[in-house]
Amino acid sequence: MIYKAYSSDSNHLLSLPETGMGYQIIEGQLIGSYSTKRYVVYNSDLIVDLDNNFLTHKQRIINLGYSTILNESNRLDIRTDSIKLIPRSSLYESKFLAESEKLSMKRHSGGNGAIDNPRETANGVEIFVRISAYENDKRINFVENKLINGTYTTTHNDYIDCMYANDDPIDRYALPNDEKIKWAFYIRPQSIDILQRGIVQPAFGHNGGGIEAYFENGTSKNTYYNKKEYGK
Repeated sequence: MIYKAYSSDSNHLLSLPETGMGYQIIEGQLIGSYSTKRYVVYNSDLIVDLDNNFLTHKQRIINLGYSTILNESNRLDIRTDSIKLIPRSSLYESKFLAESEKLSMKRHSGGNGAIDNPRETANGVEIFVRISAYENDKRINFVENKLINGTYTTTHNDYIDCMYANDDPIDRYALPNDEKIKWAFYIRPQSIDILQRGIVQPAFGHNGGGIEAYFENGTSKNTYYNKKEYGK
């Protein structure tokens, strides 16, 4: 099934880190139930059962569109205090990229995801890009022009590699929703901002192999500075 979150649950989800760029994997108990179910959350609003019908749910979102599905879906009666973030490692998938594909698409293999690598300080010059199917991406604070805590991006260099190689961003960044990527948000962290960077691990049937950056504490004010249509 596909649901929409109550405003209070959406705000709670925004206070939790992402599992990967643009999504969260959570577990929780429905009100009046003691059993636990697992879900994928898009943009802190749309909640999808992570079950044997997940591929069918994804296709329905693509066919009808995010806004239509969100308007038509019932709210999920989940206990807010039961919501638990599930690490991406729980979705571990073994994928193999041929050397020719890695070279032509400028993808990477091996190595760790961002959260398993050491923290580093931004240099104040390097640009990062967050790609999204949603113009109102809720991990960006558009009032203070910054990323909120626990948000993923890619690097500008990897974004350029993805575009110039005509690569599939959904497969490269192992995204769960398969919706067309429409937007690119540009961020230049200050030299006081901390990040971790790594290689996107396989998930949701996708190969990964792009570069990801994780900002546990978000970024400073006025570090988000531009929005463009994807690929422009």
